[in-house]
Amino acid sequence: MKKEILVGIGVLLGLAAAIIPPANTQAAGAYQLVDNWAQLPQGTKWGVMTAVDVDAKGNIYAFQRSEPGEKEGALSSKVLVFDSQGKFLKSWGQNLFSSAHGLRVSRDGFIWITDRAGDQVFKFTPDGELLMTLGKKGIAGDNNSQDALNGPSDVVIAKNGDIFVSDGESTNTRVVKFSKDGKFIKCWGTKGSGPGEMNIPHNIAMDSKGLLYVADRSNKRVQVFDQDGKYVNQMSQFGTPSAVYITKDDTLYVVDGAPENQLTVSTLDGKVLERVDGLNGAHWMAVDSAGAIFVAETGGQTVLKFVKK
Repeated sequence: MKKEILVGIGVLLGLAAAIIPPANTQAAGAYQLVDNWAQLPQGTKWGVMTAVDVDAKGNIYAFQRSEPGEKEGALSSKVLVFDSQGKFLKSWGQNLFSSAHGLRVSRDGFIWITDRAGDQVFKFTPDGELLMTLGKKGIAGDNNSQDALNGPSDVVIAKNGDIFVSDGESTNTRVVKFSKDGKFIKCWGTKGSGPGEMNIPHNIAMDSKGLLYVADRSNKRVQVFDQDGKYVNQMSQFGTPSAVYITKDDTLYVVDGAPENQLTVSTLDGKVLERVDGLNGAHWMAVDSAGAIFVAETGGQTVLKFVKK
């Protein structure tokens, strides 16, 4: 297995894994924190924030698992919506979710949500009208189930409408592919650390070519697959990745909730461009059209906003 060293970047060609020494990739001070960016309603606090995303208008959707001091699993999860200036617009979803986990805004503006404890994936309008449900409420499927999920963590939608679910906040270790109308197509992934195997597939994103990037959290890597489940690549320079996000220009963003507690900005081939340190339980992230980064923290119990200096 041949190994080449290019400007401090080790590329393991046999696995197509780019490994970059942290000492050569620090970009301290590249981003600055925007204090009090959101105007929360009076008497409201962030609480345990599990996900965040931004729509084409710049509206920010933040997914709250529970309010401060509130017991998780008490149907307290909800979506908080803000405009691009941080003005609170509305909230919805109260009493619908067993335990908030993931939230994505698709290209066509629909809101996709994963409920890890309820074992379901939901498609909503931006106003919270339910349009589609995948999985069976409270029924945990196994790694081969076609109509049941088990701890679904995230979802991404292809250009043709196909739905890809990372199903692994549980004993499952797979990606499930559905048609745009919710019919099972296939699944792939078994538990392990080899190429194509997974251990807590926690997040999933898609690049402009349609390749899928899976945050294989417990294996401390991001794995890349085509839409048929063929293993393509892996990258292991992101610590313990909790979330992945890919912008239209194919910039890759990865957050590590622990132990590094950092956000990494990278090219798709693994070249690290920037890092932001000092996060607290970063669980999810999103980037708006102006390049502002939003990070949902379960540990810090907030949603942070960073902009470039």
